[in-house]
Amino acid sequence: MDIRSKAEVFEAIAQIMERHAARSSPEEFHAAVNVAFHENESEIYDQEHADMWRSLPEQFRLLADDAKRLFPNNSGGLHLLDIGCGTGLATDCLLKTELGERIELVDLLDTSPSMLRRAVERSASWGRRRTVAHQGLLDALPSDRKYEIIVTCSVLHHVPDLGGFLDTVRRYQAPGGVFIHLQDPNADALNDPQLQQRIAQLHKWKVPDSIARFSPKRIAGRIYREVTGKQRNDYLARTNRSLLQSGIVKTPLTIAEIFAITDIHAVKGRGISIKRMKSWMPDYECVSQRSYGHFGVLWSDLPAKWKLIEEQLTRDQALNGSWVAAVWRCCG
Repeated sequence: MDIRSKAEVFEAIAQIMERHAARSSPEEFHAAVNVAFHENESEIYDQEHADMWRSLPEQFRLLADDAKRLFPNNSGGLHLLDIGCGTGLATDCLLKTELGERIELVDLLDTSPSMLRRAVERSASWGRRRTVAHQGLLDALPSDRKYEIIVTCSVLHHVPDLGGFLDTVRRYQAPGGVFIHLQDPNADALNDPQLQQRIAQLHKWKVPDSIARFSPKRIAGRIYREVTGKQRNDYLARTNRSLLQSGIVKTPLTIAEIFAITDIHAVKGRGISIKRMKSWMPDYECVSQRSYGHFGVLWSDLPAKWKLIEEQLTRDQALNGSWVAAVWRCCG
């Protein structure tokens, strides 16, 4: 399934707005829901995504090894921009690689003040010459700033206008610099027969906690709490309360609607397509494409025997995993 256009994204959001008597523009509504969602998620983000902290360091190491050959061996003083930095996972992982050893300056960017604050707190352990935090979208950055390395982790599937976003990324990329992204659903492989077979094989053996969180029973429980008002004090309930208290909506959003707004390109079998991205990035060369999650979950959630298979598929650069990652070199 192809990535939806900006117009299609905002038309779908406008339909949700109409159901909840929201009066802002679709762009403003999307931004408000995203900030409220990530503000409330920030409190439990690292716990909720512990599998990413356990599994993604290896993916960052592989991507950094792919990228480091693009820089002279003696190059140092590199400037990193982490877009949608969250609590600092991407920068933390990248700085621990051989490429990361050459990074001296770090800029963190996020729309959520709470996420950004947690990333800044984590930066105290990085030991870099300077770390600067910027709250907002890309236009919050100094217009003349250029970065040798730009990274996004679990970000692209949240972006309504991917073409416009990537065009803006290009404006901040230093000539010869690299753009690294990962942890987005792999649209080019979601219907791959081998991937589906591996997922089914794992399900027959065990349903990991990361899958169980989204089981029909768990989802039904959350929907019941929404309908009856007997919600737990979780971040989704708090997101709705924030939106209601600020007058953004008149009635609570459903869980499905929240994720339809925040995870725009990760619902209904969608994802991020490297093939499609190439048409949006004429000044870039894709120098490395990788995928992982070949059983539908991250490495840390796999039983031991499947971890070995996952590791081999990753080493072989099999491209039919559930998540996609890539390194792009700016040639313009």
